[in-house]
Amino acid sequence: MNIEDYINKNKNKLDSKQPDKAQIWAGITNIQAKRKLRRIRITQWVAASVVILMVTGILLRHEIVMQQHIESLSQINAELAQKEKSYQHQINQKWSQFKSMPTHSSPMQTVLTNELKELDTLYQQGLKDLKNNPDNDRAVMILLQTYEKRLRIIEKLIYERHKQIRHEKRNENIEL
Repeated sequence: MNIEDYINKNKNKLDSKQPDKAQIWAGITNIQAKRKLRRIRITQWVAASVVILMVTGILLRHEIVMQQHIESLSQINAELAQKEKSYQHQINQKWSQFKSMPTHSSPMQTVLTNELKELDTLYQQGLKDLKNNPDNDRAVMILLQTYEKRLRIIEKLIYERHKQIRHEKRNENIEL
């Protein structure tokens, strides 16, 4: 006996139950509601992810821009730019004056030159601090102090050269 024969013989027994249309429509509605809720949740997660990525990108860009741009005090504000320019001008004048003097090496000159190198290191560290935190007033003050100290050290170098020149002239006069 094949299936078709069986269905034809037992048709009345098999068709005895009527489908419950209300239950079928309730199932369809339930499936549609679940799909709609799933779409809403996916949309919310996507929106939240996009917002998080945008905020992270903006903050990261801000940090990178701030770290790359600060290479001198003049980039912070106009007043600091004026002070820095003034110090640099004075230092360049004094350094030119020092270099134009006759060369006489002394132990004091070596010590003072090493101090200038240490100030350069301190200045670079101050710039790094400013790159990490542009609102760091302490780093700004350190940078200004390095200019002042450089100026004083160069003035000491000039004084030491003058002193050495005077000493050599006295020695020449004594020998004559």
